[in-house]
Amino acid sequence: MLFTPGDVVPDASEPTSLSLLSKVKTQDDQAWQHLVHLYGPLVHRWCRRSNLNEADTADVFQETFRAVSAHIESFQPNKKVGSFRSWLRTIVRSKVNDHFRRVQRQPVGRGGSEAQLRMAAVVDHLEDEHDAEAETDHAEVVRRALEMIQPEFNERNWEAFIAVAIDGESATDVAERFGIQAQTVRQANYRIRRRLRVILQDLGD
Repeated sequence: MLFTPGDVVPDASEPTSLSLLSKVKTQDDQAWQHLVHLYGPLVHRWCRRSNLNEADTADVFQETFRAVSAHIESFQPNKKVGSFRSWLRTIVRSKVNDHFRRVQRQPVGRGGSEAQLRMAAVVDHLEDEHDAEAETDHAEVVRRALEMIQPEFNERNWEAFIAVAIDGESATDVAERFGIQAQTVRQANYRIRRRLRVILQDLGD
């Protein structure tokens, strides 16, 4: 069966492993690094699309993740808040607006009406997330999650997973090419999908 990012959803039948979010809430440093690895590129892209230069993007990036660190313990994905990605986007919007408000308070010639126009554009851009953009952002999170877990699996199993899940080949064809049983291919596919679900569990992505 062909794998798509939308296939990756929390699986309530797998409660034995702590999700990435659960580990972050326990102040696990490695889990925090993984969270930044997964979502940092999205924050950077959202900032740059909001017309921030690289230096200002770096500042807003740090402010965003400081806010995440301060409030992550109370975060729970639901219909009102949405996924972690939606919650994060809301924080970025707030921090970008804070940035432009600071610019507005600077002496004339360094902000003023231009800052007001930029702020309006930021609100329009970050509040109006199109389905295609959301799908792209979700796919980016899944891709980086796959990068993160790849070292946990041997090369043959990983290549078999990619062939079946990403390229859409049948387990039988992949097994024949690798000289292994089709059941071995299916097991590798299942284990990697399961690991991916554990990583993304509770994030709503």
